[in-house]
Amino acid sequence: MRIMLDNNVWSYLGDERAGKRFKAVARSLGHRVVTAPSILLEVLQHPLADKRAAIVEAITTTTDERLRSEADHEGAEVIAEVRRLHPEWLRSMPDTGREATWRTYWTKRFWREAVERHDYFREAEPARRTAREVRFVVDNQKEQRERYKEAGFSLRDLSRITMAPNEETTAGQRAGWGDDERVAAWRPYNQEVYWRAFATGRRSVLTHEDTTYADWVGARVDLAAMCASREVFNRFWLHEVEPENMPRNWLRWAADTVQADMKITDGNPVDVQHAAYLPDCDVFLTADKNFLRVLDRIADQAPISVGRAHRVAPAAHGGIVEAIEHTLRSL
Repeated sequence: MRIMLDNNVWSYLGDERAGKRFKAVARSLGHRVVTAPSILLEVLQHPLADKRAAIVEAITTTTDERLRSEADHEGAEVIAEVRRLHPEWLRSMPDTGREATWRTYWTKRFWREAVERHDYFREAEPARRTAREVRFVVDNQKEQRERYKEAGFSLRDLSRITMAPNEETTAGQRAGWGDDERVAAWRPYNQEVYWRAFATGRRSVLTHEDTTYADWVGARVDLAAMCASREVFNRFWLHEVEPENMPRNWLRWAADTVQADMKITDGNPVDVQHAAYLPDCDVFLTADKNFLRVLDRIADQAPISVGRAHRVAPAAHGGIVEAIEHTLRSL
């Protein structure tokens, strides 16, 4: 099986200097350890340099497969749906060189830098940008929770959460969306995420904003053509794309939404990132009871089969490796 560990489990392994013992247990049971860059990025925010270095060492020496970034995967889903539904939006000459450079960075160079320059990710611009993004997502979740409560939605059945235009919907968001037309909530959520992302990509020369999604999708899609008509762009998201073809984009919305039904913390945004990797693993191990509840709920309702989360309890088993082994043997 493919096993993915949450940041908190890696932290235990680093604290106990138990990476090699864990690797031996995983291999003896026939499992492979896969790690997402979002997990390593979260670890790099640990405030204590010696502990941070120990956790990074555990991750980098134990991981069998370094996964592509979630933006890479999510962008690939968008590109595939563009190819299926609107091939006229595809670039005649895709920028495969830049795409390969970014992919190499996240699967190779980033890992080397995490070992050699882990202080940089704690103190430099990536950390400041992450802090800004955390504040935005947390504030947005609080607003969403109030809206869902006012609308009487139960966040337990995600399929029943729908949206229609209201007084807060802008003219651009309304284009191609009937006044009383209700659509699954993940659709307008992603419509807005990508419209903003592609607009950011177009103005970034002046503003120096983050252009991650625009870069990945824009390597193969002509963003100017895709965004030429807001109405056509909206229809693509509101009516045409299928959730089973965009499971990671659905998972990001689902995790963000389910979190609003629980305690909202500064750790929520990065947990949303982690959730996008459920298709890449069979088992996700975490020590966080609330995150386990989030992952259980979205895995039960995901449009495709995804990895299932399980909790490890080091205190109950005399150590983190023993807790992991107990959990894995009980599956």
